[in-house]
Amino acid sequence: MKIKNLLYTAIASLILFSSCIQELRKDDFKDEAISGLVKIQLKMPQGYEQFSTEGMKILLLDNTSGLEYTVIADANGYAEARVAFGTYSISSESKYTENKTISIFNGMQSGLRLTPEENTANVSIDLKYSKSSQIIIKEFYYGGCQNISTGKNYAKDVYVILYNNSEEVAYLDSLCIGVAYPWNAPTTGKIPEFTDVNGNLMPGAPNSGMGWMFDGTGKDLPLQPGEDAVISLNAIDHTKITANSVNLGKQGYFTFYDPVLTPQHSTPEAGVIPLKGFWKTGPSKSYVISNLSPALFIYTTGGRDIEEFIAQTYTPNPKNPSQALSACLFVEKDNVVDGVECFRNNNDTKRFIPEIDNGFIRTPGNGQGYSVHRKIDEEATAAAGGRIVYQDTNNSSNDFYVRDKASLTEN
Repeated sequence: MKIKNLLYTAIASLILFSSCIQELRKDDFKDEAISGLVKIQLKMPQGYEQFSTEGMKILLLDNTSGLEYTVIADANGYAEARVAFGTYSISSESKYTENKTISIFNGMQSGLRLTPEENTANVSIDLKYSKSSQIIIKEFYYGGCQNISTGKNYAKDVYVILYNNSEEVAYLDSLCIGVAYPWNAPTTGKIPEFTDVNGNLMPGAPNSGMGWMFDGTGKDLPLQPGEDAVISLNAIDHTKITANSVNLGKQGYFTFYDPVLTPQHSTPEAGVIPLKGFWKTGPSKSYVISNLSPALFIYTTGGRDIEEFIAQTYTPNPKNPSQALSACLFVEKDNVVDGVECFRNNNDTKRFIPEIDNGFIRTPGNGQGYSVHRKIDEEATAAAGGRIVYQDTNNSSNDFYVRDKASLTEN
């Protein structure tokens, strides 16, 4: 009986101690015994010094506890934050609209450790420049759902929705789509660094496995302002297999399907438009999108024809340079239109550089019907007279949220 009482007392004390620490961490820190000081400087890229850092929010995220702290930069890009000891990622972004062009500046540094021994850190973040896209990724449903009849995960109903987020007609012709290497976000260590022949780091995104393209000659596939384009992994009515899935066999939808390259995919329903598979590695007869932590992006060839684009972007994987099966098409950052990076947990390793995606979106797990969906920009939507405008800061942490039910399952 004494042992039980001691055990209960110990557990209660531990809970109380944890609660006290949690409350302490929510407050502004003044006690140097339990906190450290981070001194941050944001630097605009060369050639964009006319844009001010004043008022830019800087987010500090403790990757272990999930606690967040926000500070504001001054006109010189300086800010200080006193935060609890931990390991932090630090990020910031802002956007400016000028002559219908939306300029985005963002940057990130991760793995910053604050300990009682190392309780002060100086951080310099070089901001990167990018532009908001006309066509964006609106929703990404990749984790699958439960098969009601079997009780197992059903993961063949993957889909992506692209959206014309602008006020002008966009054209899908020759727009490409792919997933980044590696297929799942690494849980430990760094991803392989792609370098050019001179050993310099290559800024961009590695398209792995297969390259897909909307097949058109220029203006065959218009996308009106506020209009969607749905792309499926298997273009059939999945509700016939499990009722809580989605019908992806509708006329006018698109699909990742090639009768020669991906014969293991379901044959598309009539009226569904196959994308063009223009590049592939390995003997696999299907196209794989991770159900756990994929990084999806859309891009252009930069005006090059397919043969020239492949020749100029084909890059051996630095982890396995002699293995052709793991080679990628390394897409230059200026040709990446939009991207979304998905994590299983906060400690996963990023694959995209800040100019493509300065954050990540995390889902609770696969097989539960979740999707990641773009947030509405309320102010821009009101200014557009009711046409929905979605948030686009090139930061998935800000731009996306997790839906507990994918949108097309509700329609």
